[in-house]
Amino acid sequence: MANCSPFDEAYLQGLKSQYEVQDDSDASSQIQALVDSVNALKANVGVLGERGAGVSTLTQALLGSRFHLDDTHTFFKVVPTPKEKLVGYSHPLYPNITMWDLPGFGVSEKPTDYLKRLGELDKYSCFVVVVGKSLGDTYLQVLKAIKQKGKAYHVVRTKVDLDLHTAKRRLRSKYSPKEQLALARKELRDTLAKNGLEAKKVFLVSGLETEKYEFAHFEDSLEGEILNLKRNHDGDLEDLKPVSERKIKELYKICETGSLSEVPGVILSALDEPSQIQLDVAVLGEVGSGKSSLVNSLRGVCCGEPGAAPTGVTETARKAIAYAFPTIPNLYLWDLPGVGVTEEDVGHLDLSRYNFFLLVASERYKHTHSSLARAIIKAGKSLFFVRSKIDVDLETRPGSQPRPKEELQEQVRKICTEALKKDGVDSPRVFLVSSLDREAFDLPQLLEALQNDAPALKAAALEDAIPAVISRLVRRKSKVLLKDVWGKALQSCLYCMEKPEPDIATSLLTTIASFCIDLGLDEASLGRIAKDTSKPPALLQAEVRCPYTKPVAPEHVLKLITKPVTLYNQVWSYVPYWGRGELTKQLEISFPATYGLMKQVVCDLAEDAERMLLRAFAKD
Repeated sequence: MANCSPFDEAYLQGLKSQYEVQDDSDASSQIQALVDSVNALKANVGVLGERGAGVSTLTQALLGSRFHLDDTHTFFKVVPTPKEKLVGYSHPLYPNITMWDLPGFGVSEKPTDYLKRLGELDKYSCFVVVVGKSLGDTYLQVLKAIKQKGKAYHVVRTKVDLDLHTAKRRLRSKYSPKEQLALARKELRDTLAKNGLEAKKVFLVSGLETEKYEFAHFEDSLEGEILNLKRNHDGDLEDLKPVSERKIKELYKICETGSLSEVPGVILSALDEPSQIQLDVAVLGEVGSGKSSLVNSLRGVCCGEPGAAPTGVTETARKAIAYAFPTIPNLYLWDLPGVGVTEEDVGHLDLSRYNFFLLVASERYKHTHSSLARAIIKAGKSLFFVRSKIDVDLETRPGSQPRPKEELQEQVRKICTEALKKDGVDSPRVFLVSSLDREAFDLPQLLEALQNDAPALKAAALEDAIPAVISRLVRRKSKVLLKDVWGKALQSCLYCMEKPEPDIATSLLTTIASFCIDLGLDEASLGRIAKDTSKPPALLQAEVRCPYTKPVAPEHVLKLITKPVTLYNQVWSYVPYWGRGELTKQLEISFPATYGLMKQVVCDLAEDAERMLLRAFAKD
């Protein structure tokens, strides 16, 4: 058979015409049946929303397109004339999926008029409802109509990057992106629930910054709806921060052309190179506690010098600012805005983005420090407690009895240590410092502790990110494999039509075996992963459950992918001489069954690969 583009329906129709010219009615009818099967498996996804909500931007993002700087004006400009035509885009990874950029509705347009313009909803498999600001009446009526048709839908709140930017300017030091996103999500879900609509599939995204927020969750959910692709981990690309850009590119290259058995080696090599791992250390405390001065002292920079953190008697840090640590590569000190004295102030902090904390206090250990310490421990993080301005505390006050400075220091250290233990800090480390005198007190010891602990802290940061890394890599690799499943299934059907031989099942098993190698599930790959991670091969093998990772009889596969043979042909096949071989000639591959089998095998193998790799990196 000549090389062809198996995704092209025009090719199939042309092939049918050739058989009709040859007066081969059987082949012609088989081609038509194949075309019907292909069309039956196609899925249409309707993307709709109010004009200006970002429907086209989100559609292009789902298709893998990215806007250039020259295109930004189209994002901010609202086109005054409504788009009346339906625009369909074939998905670059899944040829059976068409994304439809549907006409938007106007602010004053009646819901009934818009639904009439949309036309028949039955032709769409599911919908993506794009919300720019809030769920108005037209949105709710459209969603109810979709629900009435029994169609699935995803509600996507776009342009959250702009919303967060506005909230940041308005709230200043009380700004918490995590809290703002939670509030936006709650508003959407509450509105949906009040109107009797499903509120589970709600996502907050930016069509221009798909690596942030919940775009990955949304894309996974949409693919799960159409392709039965499951998501086993909630990690996003932002969770890959500890991994260097060079390592990420190396891992992504493996997904494109290599085997996932190479992944452990790359991750372990990153652990062996702590200088390549990013470590974010947050410096936090009350307003005026000396956080910025401490950052400058640790970096060996004087106040007022270029690159120094601004200091003053009033709060100077309005937002979190990162400062590179001069002696430890890829370590950043984050000067956070000062917090107030209430639990609400502490709750505004987003602690998840930092790996380690320097909790700064310039006075006695108070309720605020207790709240901060407990919040850090609850987030699963570690801390050093830094008692700043200790030189001021050790000054002899008029009328007081002089005491040895060493005795006073130990008393302050003991009080802080006992308080931290009560708040759940195991083996607390307390440093008494003066930012004005770098060589005195514990500042040199604090510097030494950071330098000594940095490699272990970096390794811990990368280890925390490993589940998200593995989840994203396995999913990325499975998409690469799924890209070819449609074409391979279609080519198998065409091949079997010309040469109806049982060895088609053997060919499919060979393809599945290559999937196992790509996902690191064959015996050799498992051995390599076991060696790299120092885990028993049997331990990893126990996580592999898909039956197609082991030898499968071709006859079993043949039964799954072929259409049933009629009783007449079965009987005729037993007739001596004349009937011999007739059963083989009657073999007819079912395209839906073949595609469904191969797609499901990839999904099952991907789940096995993720489970196995997570077990390989699990701490015993």
